[in-house]
Amino acid sequence: MSERLRPLIQRAVLDIVEYDYQTRTEMVQLDRLMPFCVMSYLKRGEALLRIQGKEYKCRGGDAIFVPPNVRHDHVKTSKEETEFLWWHFNFRTAYNIDVLSFLKLPYKVHMENSSEFEQKFFDYMEAIQNEKTIADMIYKNAKALEVLACIFDSFLRSEKAQLAPDIPEVFMDIFDDISQMPRAGMNLKTLAEKYHMNPTYISNKFKEYFGISPIFLQRNMLFEKAKDYLVSSAMNINEISEELGFSEHAVFTRFFTERAGISPKEFRNTGF
Repeated sequence: MSERLRPLIQRAVLDIVEYDYQTRTEMVQLDRLMPFCVMSYLKRGEALLRIQGKEYKCRGGDAIFVPPNVRHDHVKTSKEETEFLWWHFNFRTAYNIDVLSFLKLPYKVHMENSSEFEQKFFDYMEAIQNEKTIADMIYKNAKALEVLACIFDSFLRSEKAQLAPDIPEVFMDIFDDISQMPRAGMNLKTLAEKYHMNPTYISNKFKEYFGISPIFLQRNMLFEKAKDYLVSSAMNINEISEELGFSEHAVFTRFFTERAGISPKEFRNTGF
């Protein structure tokens, strides 16, 4: 693993959007564009994945992975009964960055650990059905990570898998500054002074490495941190404003309201 990717993966959060286990004889999903990762595993049967004009024929034991916002077709070409185990998910860090975008994974692999994967997938489904307590929720989340690890063990072992190039240490430091301790007073000028680089260069290279600009990341992190504090802390709104580095309470309120559509006080009272 690229050492520069390790901290990103360690901080990433897995969000399962939807999942299912289906038996089908027909499937025609054309020109799909999904805002999350698509993983589909064939327990038995056949299917065809088409991406960028290239076709990938799939049989039992094969798995496909389609990154977010990649247009594709997923169809069956015969009436043969086919069993699918599928997942739609995001694996993100700092609320915005798709960790898997740093990995150039093949669209299709044959899973050598297919029996292990099937068992972990069904264990995850069972954990969801039996979720009643906080301990059950933690157990379910652990099972979800086991499924993800099993999937990507196969994909990363593929000869076609490629790791992203190392991100320079200085840009990882900038990322850490923003994601761990976002401050309202941070801007390109302050970053340039701290890291002795041109502001435009910082912005352009940061976006090249992480897919978003440092200022966009900072504003989203501030908003998410504010929501966390409003929901889970005993700090009053003035204290939250100060903690996040806003110069005035009114500036924080305006910043939050523009993004949430309601004021910080209303957000806290609604119990989001």
